[in-house]
Amino acid sequence: MRRLLIALAMVVAGLRGVQAQDQATLVADSVTVQSGATLTATGHVEVFFKGQRLTATSIIYDQTAGRLQITGPIRIDDGAGNLFLAEQADLSADLTEGLLTSARLVLNRQLQLAAAQIIRSEGGRVTALRSVAASSCTICAGNPTPLWEIRARDVVHDAVAQQIYFSGAQLRFYGVPVLYVPMLRVPDPSLTRATGFLLPKLRSTTKLGAGLQLPYFIVLGASRDLTLTPYLSGRGDQTLALRYRQAFAMGTLEVEGAMSDDAQGTAGARGYLTAKGHFDLGRDYVLSFYGITVSDKSYLVDYGVTNTDRLESTVALTRVRRDLNFSAQLVGFQSVREGDSNRTLPTAIADFSYEKRFGLAWVGGSAGFHFDTHNEYRQSVSALDSNGDGVADGRDLGRVSLGFDWNRNWTTPGGAVLSVMGETAYDSYSIRQDAAFAGHPQRLSGAAGVELRWPLVKVGSGGVTQVLEPVVQIVTSTPVTPAVPNGDSTLVEFDEGNLYALDRYPGADAVEAGTRVNLGVSWVRD
Repeated sequence: MRRLLIALAMVVAGLRGVQAQDQATLVADSVTVQSGATLTATGHVEVFFKGQRLTATSIIYDQTAGRLQITGPIRIDDGAGNLFLAEQADLSADLTEGLLTSARLVLNRQLQLAAAQIIRSEGGRVTALRSVAASSCTICAGNPTPLWEIRARDVVHDAVAQQIYFSGAQLRFYGVPVLYVPMLRVPDPSLTRATGFLLPKLRSTTKLGAGLQLPYFIVLGASRDLTLTPYLSGRGDQTLALRYRQAFAMGTLEVEGAMSDDAQGTAGARGYLTAKGHFDLGRDYVLSFYGITVSDKSYLVDYGVTNTDRLESTVALTRVRRDLNFSAQLVGFQSVREGDSNRTLPTAIADFSYEKRFGLAWVGGSAGFHFDTHNEYRQSVSALDSNGDGVADGRDLGRVSLGFDWNRNWTTPGGAVLSVMGETAYDSYSIRQDAAFAGHPQRLSGAAGVELRWPLVKVGSGGVTQVLEPVVQIVTSTPVTPAVPNGDSTLVEFDEGNLYALDRYPGADAVEAGTRVNLGVSWVRD
């Protein structure tokens, strides 16, 4: 028989109390048993044991000593993502303890450690290496010198702690020594999060001068961590920044901030704080929030946090489904822009929106209903525009809107698509502390349109499809009175999303009126 396959029960017989599922499997060209206690396997030898796989040229197993004498080339896959390569080995029966010579250890297919000797102990937890060269670079025949490597006298890998300890380490680039470190500890490639220092960062600014940031990462658990970052500038300014992150079963939370003691003309400590989170509450409900506050107007720019000068904090509850859109949110603003006064800006805003789509069996087509509210609050109580921005300094506003829309399509025998559409909306306002618009204005608006599209399709060779679609649309809208302040429709941008809309304003305060004709054409090549 060219190849022999046997259940190598005697390999694990020296391990007292093992179960049948712990027995090894041996495949070899030739297997010989001598004196009932020594087994010799030669020729394309393979051993499978507890997720480990060993390949070699020959194996001699001494049952009395519980040892394996292995001749290479040897390849051991430990089942945990690590690979051992060697020429000779003297190992325990379970392959977890012993000596490998002229060996290499490849960790998680990322870091390779070549050594004169590799000693495994403590059931495979500790691996000690002598005369080591470590690198993650690929070594090829045309370029035997790696881009970088660490040469070390001794290296110890702790598989449980997932740490690698170097003794007498020397960092080389293209074979040239550039740094010597007596002791060095680094995480092994399988460890994605470890307590320790992160890469330092040098910063230089006009106000703070040159400085050094040295982040220190702290693992607080499987789902939590904290990063502390001291920052020392050349002018003696001191800053401590922090970032806390935590993952929950339903979402994530992140808190970030900093506190500084500097000489930038502001008495006392300076700093900022942010918090953001995102949580899935089930049944398509999502709770999200983002909050930011800062001690003074220049801190965020001085320390390079952000250039945003109107800070927005939001708490939102949303639900999006195929035929439903629900949103409720609270928004707070804090301006750090020069010339802005937080007393005259709408620092608190509350919005609620509900949209529902449904079919109309009695007339056909698709219809939609929407209900939304908008409320904004200013700290000022002045009804006049003293700063000249066109808005009363203390204007507080509330709006309730109801709307209904409908559209239906018909396809002609020639392939053209004829659409009829219409919408109507009712808005009720409550305006306070505004000399120009105070009161409770109400208005009713409506629009209707007809649209013709003619998609022309050409299918070419090679799976290429082209669609040319000319469009003509006629829309008429009713005049809207009375006038109300325009706070949400001051900027209009035309794009493919609103070009053929009955009302192209982005908000509810301004309503498009009159009659217009829209002409367009689109071309798609797939």
